[in-house]
Amino acid sequence: MIACPIIGHRGVASLAPENTLSGIRKAAETGVQWVEIDATLLGDKTPVLCHDDNLDRCSDRKGLLLNALSVFDLDNIDVGSWFQLGWGRETLPKLADALSLCQQLNLGLNLEIKPYQWPPETIAKTLHACVSVYWQDKSRLIISCFDLDVLAAYRALDPDIQLGLLFDALPPVWHLQAQALNAVSIHCDWRLLTESEARQVKAAGYDLYCYTCNSPADAARLFSWGVDGIFTDRPQDFLTTNTENPAEYLTSLSQTDQL
Repeated sequence: MIACPIIGHRGVASLAPENTLSGIRKAAETGVQWVEIDATLLGDKTPVLCHDDNLDRCSDRKGLLLNALSVFDLDNIDVGSWFQLGWGRETLPKLADALSLCQQLNLGLNLEIKPYQWPPETIAKTLHACVSVYWQDKSRLIISCFDLDVLAAYRALDPDIQLGLLFDALPPVWHLQAQALNAVSIHCDWRLLTESEARQVKAAGYDLYCYTCNSPADAARLFSWGVDGIFTDRPQDFLTTNTENPAEYLTSLSQTDQL
């Protein structure tokens, strides 16, 4: 994985509706070079962007599960207007459109799989088929998931794809799980990570990414531990003229914290 210190979370969740095409565009406008989005399936196995298994939180529809919907329902779902007054209507995006847009904008992508009720082999096969058609540069893509069986199923389909293991807190056997999947990165909750754990991950040769850090001061501490990057709702608070060098981020954030 190309190390990138600042990754827009669900696009750029502080400035646009999460997991939308507008959110991806807005993230690019901030200057961020990588974004994270969530993918799952509708009932007809259409891959879409959505963090939840229902539409209650981020749409104008209530009480509907995604597995009750098909591709023909997408135009009738508004996932934009809930975000803030004046934000326009936006339809629930298909993963294919999001993948194409990220590449048009030259964005690297962390694609998090949300399996919910789907068997690991089913969702891995369906998403792999979509990614294989709509994404070209594997060095600019990482597939992550909390479900190790889903990652194993995806690995079986693609021996070259970059996989990231998602955890809340690091389990004692994280390194064995990473080795078994030939993973490239470990992703965990920054609030549950210790400096000792961070240094163990880095010493083992993995990239280390933390979610969801919105504080420059907290990010500065994480970078000082060797963390490679953070997922943040507020990339606009972190970006400088150089987004390639984590050391420069650490220096600038530490100086800001001392003011």
